[in-house]
Amino acid sequence: MWNRQPNINGRTGPFSNGQKSMERLTAESVKCPTCASNISYMPEVKGMMCRNCGNIYDANTMEIMGSFGTGGEHDYVGEQDISAEDRTRHEIVCNSCGAQLITDENTMSTMCPFCGSPALITRRMTREFKPDYIIPFKIDKHQATKNMMDWISSRKYTPWGFKSKCRLTKMTALYVPFWLLDCHVNTEITGTGKFDRGASKVVYEVNAKLTYYVKGVPFDGAAKIANKLMEAIEPFDYSELVSFDNKYLQGFYADKYDKRPIDLADKMFSRLDSFSLAETETIGMKYDEYEVRPEKTFSWMSDVKTRYCLLPVWFMTVEFEDRQYQFAVNGQTGEASGQMPTTSATDKMDFFNNMVRSNWKWIPIITAAVIPFIIGNLVLGDNSVSGFKTFLIIFLSTLETITLISIVASFVLAFLSQFVSKRIQRVAAEVNDYDKDPGLDQYLDVTRKTKIDVQENLLGQVLKETNNGNNLSGLVGDGIFDTFIP
Repeated sequence: MWNRQPNINGRTGPFSNGQKSMERLTAESVKCPTCASNISYMPEVKGMMCRNCGNIYDANTMEIMGSFGTGGEHDYVGEQDISAEDRTRHEIVCNSCGAQLITDENTMSTMCPFCGSPALITRRMTREFKPDYIIPFKIDKHQATKNMMDWISSRKYTPWGFKSKCRLTKMTALYVPFWLLDCHVNTEITGTGKFDRGASKVVYEVNAKLTYYVKGVPFDGAAKIANKLMEAIEPFDYSELVSFDNKYLQGFYADKYDKRPIDLADKMFSRLDSFSLAETETIGMKYDEYEVRPEKTFSWMSDVKTRYCLLPVWFMTVEFEDRQYQFAVNGQTGEASGQMPTTSATDKMDFFNNMVRSNWKWIPIITAAVIPFIIGNLVLGDNSVSGFKTFLIIFLSTLETITLISIVASFVLAFLSQFVSKRIQRVAAEVNDYDKDPGLDQYLDVTRKTKIDVQENLLGQVLKETNNGNNLSGLVGDGIFDTFIP
């Protein structure tokens, strides 16, 4: 907000042309009532949001409307501050990748679940460890291995021998920190709907408002874990969610979060947007053609609440041809997923394509251009006939033929291999990528009201113009859709 400050002692400013009392404008930032940090208005929450403590306030009354906050955790400053529960836990730090893990005092530290390094250092707790809830492990190592191998066997377009030669090693049971999001979601979706009336098309602007509630949408709070990998092994059965107890930690690692809910806010907005956009099929069922206009689609949330919990995950490293691939298995449901390598045949095709398009391609082209001049000089330069001269002409003619055939064949094969390679890569990327997340149906709060309001605004009617033979020859439109092509 801007405050006016008068000139001191009536002095004029440098651009006042001698006039008195030129006023200055100064900026006064709005502070968070909780932590006194600067806050700003966020359209995604329809309120003022603090990026420090995560609280959300009403822009007019400054009353709290929700929070991306974490609760009462704090950093320890000395041994005397450590709680009794945390005294029974150890903090393990990987000397290679810097991962910070928590385990009970009886668990043997063998290797890092993220990079596989045995270089682990045990130290005292540096931050309070206080999850709200936990889902205990149900799937053991044997079952997790079987589920993972079954999943790998179902993949296509993998390198030759990957399924039979890969070895599952460095498998680790880890409690992953998650933030469970509950909120009220509002989305405005704008699209274009079209009805085909035979001789004409009627076009509408379709404005839809979606209102629904989600409960327990999980977002992992570990920076070292791929979000897509965790989404791929969802969902978890929250009916088995229990209050955190130190006994569940015995024999397992637990990761400490390094991303707060406020740090994941953009990720939350994006995922809720994808939930809403997936519902456009319901909106578009009425029309013969329907197209969403993303630039006019917007979601915001209210009544934001987050819960901190630990969810069980088996992490596995697959070693194949001196490379490592990371996979995960849901430690409660057994759902397995990962990102598979694609067949190496496409790499060979790409190498061949690059060779054809590189500067090396000029060698056979120049050779094919020079040989006819050499043969011409041999034939016209000397009328004498010798066995060596005849042999040389035949050799060069054969070389010219082979060179021309190889040039044509290389370009044809390059075109075909590029087409095949792109097709294989496109299909393999879809098949071998992370599995899709469960979507809105899994997290929709059915105990709360869900509503979809749709309004239509007529944009115009497009008439099909026919020639004397009653064949379609053009379109005659009305209003802004004069140039519309169906």
